[in-house]
Amino acid sequence: MTARHFHASDCAMEQPRTANLPSSGRPSLPTLGVWLMAALAFGGGLLLRLASGQGLPLWIDETWTGMIVSQPDWASFWREAWLDVNPPLYYALMHLWTAVAGLSDSALRLPSLVFVAGAALLPILWRAPGLSREASLVWGALLILWGPGIDISLDARGYGLLLLLSVAQAIGFARLMASPSRARAFIWSALASLAILTHYFALPLAALQGLAFVWRHRARALTCWPAALAFAPGFGWLFIHLPRLADYARPDIAWYEPMTLPLAAGHLRYVLGQPGWMHLALVAAALVATRLASRGPFHPARDAATEKALHMAVLCGVAALIVTLGIGLVRPSMTERYLVPVVPSILLGLVLAIRREKRAHLGYILLIAAFGAQMLDTQKLRTRLEARSFYGFEQASGFVGARGAKRLVFTWDHPASHILDAGSLAKLGGFFLARDGAAVPTQAVVLAPGDNPNLRLRDAAGNEERSAIIWIYNRARNSAARTHPPDPRLWSGWACRHDRARWVGVLACVKATPR
Repeated sequence: MTARHFHASDCAMEQPRTANLPSSGRPSLPTLGVWLMAALAFGGGLLLRLASGQGLPLWIDETWTGMIVSQPDWASFWREAWLDVNPPLYYALMHLWTAVAGLSDSALRLPSLVFVAGAALLPILWRAPGLSREASLVWGALLILWGPGIDISLDARGYGLLLLLSVAQAIGFARLMASPSRARAFIWSALASLAILTHYFALPLAALQGLAFVWRHRARALTCWPAALAFAPGFGWLFIHLPRLADYARPDIAWYEPMTLPLAAGHLRYVLGQPGWMHLALVAAALVATRLASRGPFHPARDAATEKALHMAVLCGVAALIVTLGIGLVRPSMTERYLVPVVPSILLGLVLAIRREKRAHLGYILLIAAFGAQMLDTQKLRTRLEARSFYGFEQASGFVGARGAKRLVFTWDHPASHILDAGSLAKLGGFFLARDGAAVPTQAVVLAPGDNPNLRLRDAAGNEERSAIIWIYNRARNSAARTHPPDPRLWSGWACRHDRARWVGVLACVKATPR
């Protein structure tokens, strides 16, 4: 076989490659320093999550998760999963999990914590080709310390699973690029398909990785075509889900901000770990300090194939970030959480930037310290988590439940509510009461443009004693509460609780018992 000719079966066989073997003897002091910093990162990251997540009520998106996964049978589950905007893999796993663990706030959130911890451990347990043990430890440490990862590990949503699958996909892609085989192609394809079944914004990264594989290995990659069958579940569900996704794509349903340069800069900071600029300054300082301490070029002997594979994994992540931001520029259809699929590749890029320097161990320590600095401000993290949980109605449900509500009228004052199924909204509104064993008949009200929710909800509830309403709203865009906020004068004779912040709030009222 020459450089230009090969047999088609080559893709079915593992190709030989060189590996970076750990040095013999005792580890050096710099190596021990990296291991110690990584251990502190993992221990501190887990402790921070356990301490910060205590007592937080579910926010509205987590309540959607609870409603969908609590369906009594698979037929009802698949109907609700199809009606939702997200793919079904996370919901299906949670449906199985909650059948055993229950629907408490802790039970709903625990899988996300496990997924994020698994994402951080995966680079150590399943190492990327050509990446040393120390570099793999640092990659894992950055993942456990990645700021938004703390939030999603305490969130009963699919982003923890998406992060885990995206790390596995990055490793699988690097292994495939370094040494193509049908087995490796199938593993990468299966992981990419599962990521797509978790979130549709995993599609740009999978597409770019697939194109990179074909471009880099050309005919050799084409002989691995059977591995493409692993995409059948992902694209099969997407085809089934397209009619419903078309509803969410309507221009009048969009609730995200149009992409601007400041917003794009915020998304970039999100990918690198924090919404503020200070974190980026610390990361940049770690890179610069390592470069200055290294004093000169460093050219260690490394396998060319694995080096190209690692760099291609990072380049695909950067390209996917650009494409995803471009999608948001064309149409307001994304928020920063949708960038989770590219995070592992971007963080790997930081590790590779340090790895090329002569004083890489110093850089590893500084980089972990830069990411770990956020752990010092635990109050800021708690405030951020409380602000997210504020946009929910668990406490409002407790308020109407404690007052013996016999009937509930519920509305979610949000642009998406116009395309939501009334039955789904009713299940959402009554989720907490049903979970607490005090299920009551629930009616969902979908507000029309120009409606005054005070009047609509009061009229729908009627004058029956212990009728209740819950009105959760977001005044940022296209909501009725923007023009008709809760008016205490219209709720005379009702016992009410009104929790509100600048943009969001929830009003809960129960028709008072006449004396």
